[in-house]
Amino acid sequence: MILLFAFVNVVASFASSSHFGKKSIMKSIDNHIVSTQSSSSSSSTITSLKSTASIIANNDNNNPNDKVIIDSNGKSSIAVSTFNLAKSVIGAGVLSLPSGVAFLADESSSLIPASIVCTIFGIVAAYSFSIIGKVCKETDSKSFMEAWEKTVSPNSAWLITGSITSLCFLASLAYSIILGDSFSSLFKTFNLPLLVSNRSNSILLLTSLVLLPLCSLKSLSALAPFSLLGLGGTLFTAIFMVVRLFDGSYAPGGRFFTDLVLKPSFQQRGGYKIASINSFVLLSMLSTSFVAHYNAPAFYNELKDASMERFNTVIKGGFLASILLFCLIMSVGFLTFGGSSLGFVLNNYSGKDFLATAARLAIGVALITGYPFTFSALRDGIMDILKIKNEERNKVFVPITLTSLSVLTALALVLKDVGFVVSISGAMFGCSVMFIIPAIMNISLIKKQAKNMGKTLTKSNNFEITTNYGMMGTGFVMAVIGVLVSVLKQLGKL
Repeated sequence: MILLFAFVNVVASFASSSHFGKKSIMKSIDNHIVSTQSSSSSSSTITSLKSTASIIANNDNNNPNDKVIIDSNGKSSIAVSTFNLAKSVIGAGVLSLPSGVAFLADESSSLIPASIVCTIFGIVAAYSFSIIGKVCKETDSKSFMEAWEKTVSPNSAWLITGSITSLCFLASLAYSIILGDSFSSLFKTFNLPLLVSNRSNSILLLTSLVLLPLCSLKSLSALAPFSLLGLGGTLFTAIFMVVRLFDGSYAPGGRFFTDLVLKPSFQQRGGYKIASINSFVLLSMLSTSFVAHYNAPAFYNELKDASMERFNTVIKGGFLASILLFCLIMSVGFLTFGGSSLGFVLNNYSGKDFLATAARLAIGVALITGYPFTFSALRDGIMDILKIKNEERNKVFVPITLTSLSVLTALALVLKDVGFVVSISGAMFGCSVMFIIPAIMNISLIKKQAKNMGKTLTKSNNFEITTNYGMMGTGFVMAVIGVLVSVLKQLGKL
């Protein structure tokens, strides 16, 4: 805890004098930054985070990483954009996927349909991501909200703000829960007093001594170089999980098996039924895991020589990498613990396992440095919903920060299953952002283009519209059933 507090002080002092490259910051932060901007209205939207707006607005090249992230025109190559997209999609939420499979069944064969569903979800997510880029191209939009305003209606643009703000709220809540679990286990590993290692106390200490100072920073530029920790921590965790699966440390007779309170469980509940209502828990989790769609306009507009062909190349690479890593972690975690897989799979591993401790630390530090970006987007979204003007935002900055962080902390103390939060987030808002909203924009765009050109819809147009209506219906059904099943599961009714 002392080291973390020292880290916060270093970052805070660094932030006051840091001059990182302006454009590279937006490209290097994780999927937590929401890139929308207002069009035709004076009220602010969830544009680039308020705390980084002034940084991104100016373009200097003091950061040596600029040469890696973007070229002199502020544009990204296909390779860099693909890497950034993968980094945006892949997050700590993937560590809840083994529990989604466990809720479906406790047989290893259930990984076959689970992996197929994961792959299908990734493909659909890639398609809807491409749709947003297409809409931005055709309407010359620079943000998600602007694209909605130009294709659907400015009067309903608040739906975009509300959905993205809600996603940021639930993401922040999930991070608070994961941080509490990770550092509580770490403190116990290092034999710290119960006053510190207790989960509730860990959350309170981390929030008051670490998260509050970081979330109170007006500029997040000093945290931008740490954004790669998120991807690095997840990759390290995946490698560690593979090692532990194949060395048999958690199998009966393994060196950590006797340490486990919750033993691995296989073939105790009978076979799986892919059509079972229980499968909606996994579907909801996947809806959250693959969501990075609010950043699609930024990825298209910042791509060098932007075209749909080049944009789709980026999408194929980014989502393919995400699908492979998601399937790997989901499979390895489930094959290790089966039906006993917890909502945050690292909680299954022994506190005496050095690699597990290193993985918890890696994920924990990554979330600490990423948390302020998500929280800042949440805070800006709240201000947008409340229609707080720019000049008034400084006055409510501290009250909204304290109130929002207090609410998140209180909920994190009560809710201990991050899998529940991830599934609720996916069901309620992930489905909207990934399935429903892009489909509505695309249908409206196709119809408006045909009307403006005085032409009737072609067979290709009708097929695409039908497909998009199917996406909308699927998203709605998944949202309703996903919320219901997730709540019933949490209440122990399923």
